[in-house]
Amino acid sequence: MIPIGGGLLAAVLIVAGTPHVTWYLRVALAVIAFLYISGQSAAYLWSSQADQGA
Repeated sequence: MIPIGGGLLAAVLIVAGTPHVTWYLRVALAVIAFLYISGQSAAYLWSSQADQGA
């Protein structure tokens, strides 16, 4: 849930912060940001959870 929220927030901020850029570039940047931020968050949460297991 947290990784998706962080990625979504990054995507929304990019779209809102770049009104002068054409819509398709804004969408591409938003998708890249969503995937990168949510992937980084998920990897961090997964690695910290693995340390607490076994």
